[in-house]
Amino acid sequence: MRNNLDEIIKERLENRCLWRSYLGWRLTHKDLSNMAKKEFYKDKLFLGLIIKLYFLPYNLFKYFIYISERHRLDMINKEIEILNEFQIDKKDTKLLNGKKK
Repeated sequence: MRNNLDEIIKERLENRCLWRSYLGWRLTHKDLSNMAKKEFYKDKLFLGLIIKLYFLPYNLFKYFIYISERHRLDMINKEIEILNEFQIDKKDTKLLNGKKK
């Protein structure tokens, strides 16, 4: 049972690291796009305002997706931290319901 648990934790940790890498990549590209968009509309204030108003529902939707992905990245980072602590605990003490057995 212990070996199976170690394999499951290792596999889960690898999966979470891949997801962290993917979400970090995705959020970095979104941030770069937003910075480029700000810079482009810096001297075109009226056009930028018109476009922001026209695409307001779509931009709100994209903002909520961005916030959701940022939250997911924070959750994955916390899960990786917990899995690393669990993996380090090799003294045959299993953590069940937050208590050491």
